[in-house]
Amino acid sequence: MDPVSAVGVAAAAMQFAEITFKITKRIAVFATLRHVPDDAEGPKAFVERLRNQLGLLDSAVQRIEEGLRSYQEGFRDDELLILSGYVSNLNRQGGKLDDLLTHYLPDDAASTSVRLLAALKSIASDLEIESVMASINQLLPLLTTFLLTSMAFKSEFLLSRPRVAGTNTEPGQRQPTSSTIYHVSRHEVRSFVDRPGVLTEINRLFDDQPTLSPRIVILQGMGGQGKTQLALRYCANARLQKQFNCILWIDAATRASTVRGLEDASEELNHNNLDLSDADARIAFVRRQLTTANSSWLLVLDNYDDPASFDLREYIPKCPLGYVLITSRSTDTERIGSMMHISGMTEDEATRLLFKQLDASEDLTNRTAATDIVRRLGYLPLAIDQAGAYMKAEGVPLVDFLSYYDRSARDIFNSVPSLWEYTQSAPSGNGEEATDVMAKTVFTTWDLSFSLLKPDTSTGCLKATVLYLLAFFHEHEISEEYFQAYCSANLPHQRPEWMSLFTDEKGQWSSRKFDTVMREFSRLSLITTLNTERKDTEYAVISLHPLVRDWINLRQENSVHKANFVEFTQMLGAVLLPELQNQSSLEPGFDWPFLRRRQLHAHVTSWMNIFRKYKLVLRLTIVTSEYEGHSMVTCTEQLIAMYLFGIGLSEDSLELSQWIWELCDLSDSHMLRVKFMAGFIEIRSLWSLNLFEEGKRRSREKLHYWKAIFGNDASYDDMLYKSVEFLIDSLLYTVSWQDTREALELCRSQLEKLQNDERNMTRRHRLLTNIMVAARVLGQNDVLDATLESILNETVRCDGNDSWMELWDNHILFQVTLCAIAHLEDLDTLDQLSRAAVEVTADTGGWFYFQLRIFRALALSKMGKSAEGEAMIRDRIAELALLPLWDGAYIDAYEALGNVLKDQERYEESYEAYNSALLQLQGPELQNSKLRILDRCAVVAERFNLELADALWTLRLSLVNETDYRDDIVGNIMDLYRIKAYIGTTQDNLELLVDGLELYGVEFVYRKNNIQRPYLRQISAVIDLNGRESCEGLEEDGIVQTALMEKLDVWYGFQLLIRMAVQLLRTENTAPAEQAFGLAKTAFGNMKDIEDKDINSFIYCALCYAEECFEVDGDGRRARDTLDWAVLQIRERLGNGVEYRLSEQLARLMDLIEPPKTLSSRLAAATSLWAKPISSKAMRRLSVGLSRTRSFKLPGFSSSRPRLTIRRGLESVHNVAALSPITTTVGLQDRHTLQASKSSTTS
Repeated sequence: MDPVSAVGVAAAAMQFAEITFKITKRIAVFATLRHVPDDAEGPKAFVERLRNQLGLLDSAVQRIEEGLRSYQEGFRDDELLILSGYVSNLNRQGGKLDDLLTHYLPDDAASTSVRLLAALKSIASDLEIESVMASINQLLPLLTTFLLTSMAFKSEFLLSRPRVAGTNTEPGQRQPTSSTIYHVSRHEVRSFVDRPGVLTEINRLFDDQPTLSPRIVILQGMGGQGKTQLALRYCANARLQKQFNCILWIDAATRASTVRGLEDASEELNHNNLDLSDADARIAFVRRQLTTANSSWLLVLDNYDDPASFDLREYIPKCPLGYVLITSRSTDTERIGSMMHISGMTEDEATRLLFKQLDASEDLTNRTAATDIVRRLGYLPLAIDQAGAYMKAEGVPLVDFLSYYDRSARDIFNSVPSLWEYTQSAPSGNGEEATDVMAKTVFTTWDLSFSLLKPDTSTGCLKATVLYLLAFFHEHEISEEYFQAYCSANLPHQRPEWMSLFTDEKGQWSSRKFDTVMREFSRLSLITTLNTERKDTEYAVISLHPLVRDWINLRQENSVHKANFVEFTQMLGAVLLPELQNQSSLEPGFDWPFLRRRQLHAHVTSWMNIFRKYKLVLRLTIVTSEYEGHSMVTCTEQLIAMYLFGIGLSEDSLELSQWIWELCDLSDSHMLRVKFMAGFIEIRSLWSLNLFEEGKRRSREKLHYWKAIFGNDASYDDMLYKSVEFLIDSLLYTVSWQDTREALELCRSQLEKLQNDERNMTRRHRLLTNIMVAARVLGQNDVLDATLESILNETVRCDGNDSWMELWDNHILFQVTLCAIAHLEDLDTLDQLSRAAVEVTADTGGWFYFQLRIFRALALSKMGKSAEGEAMIRDRIAELALLPLWDGAYIDAYEALGNVLKDQERYEESYEAYNSALLQLQGPELQNSKLRILDRCAVVAERFNLELADALWTLRLSLVNETDYRDDIVGNIMDLYRIKAYIGTTQDNLELLVDGLELYGVEFVYRKNNIQRPYLRQISAVIDLNGRESCEGLEEDGIVQTALMEKLDVWYGFQLLIRMAVQLLRTENTAPAEQAFGLAKTAFGNMKDIEDKDINSFIYCALCYAEECFEVDGDGRRARDTLDWAVLQIRERLGNGVEYRLSEQLARLMDLIEPPKTLSSRLAAATSLWAKPISSKAMRRLSVGLSRTRSFKLPGFSSSRPRLTIRRGLESVHNVAALSPITTTVGLQDRHTLQASKSSTTS
């Protein structure tokens, strides 16, 4: 990828973002018009659509720009060229739109209601503005296709997740007052030494940046360089100089601390005491206040050291008056703003810092010694501070320090040679490679503190071991709980010797003794924080400096390090095992609240990183426990694997479970269950990684493996059943109807083996729910409905008897609730079921609790409470920002939000929600969810941008063609056919219909379309439509007729064929059109059991064909014959079921054949087409419709064939208010969930 071109595209994307922001902010003035007259409703809707369209485009461009920065593999030059053209065109049109709006938008002084209304109407009626928006709108499908095919579906991109505000909003907003707001929670250290050169450079970097977005400067450097203290001094100077009207300080170490800091800041800014009831509302308030501020402000974001954990830019307000100062150790933050590398202090600054720590005189001897010390310490502020603290605490004279240092340094460097490699990677201030002095000083200072523990004594050795164990944890929030749990898990004679430091004379845990040891560590700067107040928790909490943690790990010999790691593993196991639910079952797991999961997350991740170093030499850590009177054997590594899977780290759980599987020795009978559970975690990890084919393969392998091991031993039936269940679930996850049918048959065969009694109820219901899943995919809605009804009947339909709660596991509860939302018409039962599902899982929290609250929101929407459902979903999305779960939870939440917004006809918002979910389904792996959400994106896109819908249906068809989903492919083809018919691409439609008909097993040849295609089924016959001779006798051919009468999705083969006849006629292929029409009529005539909607659809298409024929050759006789045939079919097969559009088409065709001069002659002409008076109600309705006609035209129709006028941009001002949405046959449910619910589509 050409980096220059990529930078150019990124710059152009930023330019469009600025244009969009400017336009959106300018037209926001119309929001002040609360009440508008009737003639202004249309213009206001026009402007609102304009704003929505720009928002969608801006979102797509920002995601592309973000992907450009994160995609390491790079794009081809031709891809960049195409993308550059798209974005450049956007900028041209956006600039033009901005100029046009300038003519109408009033300035602030003239923003009266009357002038605003005048401007609103003028903008909406300006054809040039409409033309520009049409040009801009054409680029949305192009950008969307590029984003999905060249980025999201191609590889892994770091696409951030858009923030969706919670439901609480403030009644007003307020600018910062003229009095300065100074919200800085940190304080300068007493020994701070001013570094004026650094502070001057910060101001220069701020001044050199453009003013269109907040000016951002990053202070980057390794820990201990004084970044935070420099930021504090900059704030103090700015306050004295009154440089900013508002200064806010936020601890950005984690997402949670950032959110807490913004919440605290909201209290400073909220002078009007607005009701800010939740975190999202408070964060939104701060961002809004700063975004709309009319005076300068400074936001300090401290300790943003782990950019991989969250994107800080989500919390940075966009305002040209804003200044943002970030401190970070990571060089990755360079993407955010101008970076300033903070290196060591100057020699003079360093010596002044050292003397501030000491009471020594600054005579020549001491100054010389101090200069030598700071040089050896690499001028690092933290190292100098620690050295001064050590000398002061231990009374070491300045002149003696280096000799002590040299003795300790030799010990360190001889025992830990890897220390050299670590320190060489640290950059120096002048850009050259690190010197040895700098490399030594960071760790030798802490080693001096370590020596004060007197590790050569018995007590000191035990303290050193505790310090070694601390280094295995993540540096933040190390709880006393891990040590206490490990103590409680072992009898006194089994405890390690170091545990005596924390137990009293009776062998009981002593928090007081724990605090004493930790305070000693704190005094020696071996730990950075110690909280022993125990206000929010019953345990003390400590933190290590990351460099101290690395130093402790590096200074241990490998053999010692490995032994201590095994003990650390046992400590984690002591915390995990008591929390394990259902230990005796084959599906144990952790049902912890979110906060509890987060506390362990970092420490388990740290464990995993060290595990990889020793995995080839480690053995299983066996754990035995008593559960419900039974002795249970497991291993700590398996507990960790379950936990990793539970928090969404599936790659780690997969690696660990495979390691356990290989190490399990079945000669020990206790290991059989451990190995079985390892296989269970492995398969589930593959599912969560979307590796469904591999999951299916492993499930088959493990089923065969356990059958060979267990043989006919009935005592292992539960394990064999669970292995079959794994295979069923794996088959249902794949994108294959063949696999789905196999899963359905396996479920049925398993059900036949089970007795229908309460003992087997849970197992039966698990199989029945899988039958529902399979039936939903296969479109067998009758099976699905019957199965759902059976399950609900067996569980007393939730009538207050809670016995079903004991019978159902989370999987059953999840699937039954999901199917009930889609299929259950009894809203009272749905209400009870969805509410009870949330209540059952409320205590455990976790993924199921999250999902079932999403389902509750969808149930509320189905019950007519869309606003309440939307609020619930938005709250769940806000929750995900602080309490991360699976990526799938994010996808499901945004998909649900799209559903609810679609129900409210907020189509642009619905599309953006679906698109947000779709972009998280990254990579080339084909998934059912990818097909489903693409379907939903296309359906809502039809309501505001036909070209975008065309692009999405085309992309989806390219994906579904890779599957064996014949019904889905046909349905997709007809959806795309319908859109292309609106747009007017006739030749494309002809090719689509030919492809669709091949799925029915018959290849149709016309002209020279002899392209070889990979068929999904064997071709039964090849029909050449080029001449009559080749088609003779086909009406009698049972194979062809059977194929044409087959139904895929909601389409019979003859329904596609008659549409193909119409398209052939439009492309001047008259003879093939006649052949196709004749075949379709014959197949239709042979069809006995067919629904009224399908009869209406076919007759309607036949009349359309007759109309096309009449327009081509003017032969009224042939058109009359078709009309007579249609009337006969209506009499015999429809009766009262005539649809309105069919009766309109009948009347229009009569009008074309013989336009009557008077109304009475027109009615006479209509009745003359039928041999005798028509008695059916349908025909009487037609006559009534004709009798109401004025002049010689049917209501709403001209004498020529109506065509849909394609509006490529926004509808004109006169049409917007009363714009009726495009009629579509795809409802809220997608093709995978409700195949049979789709109604027939139009031609």
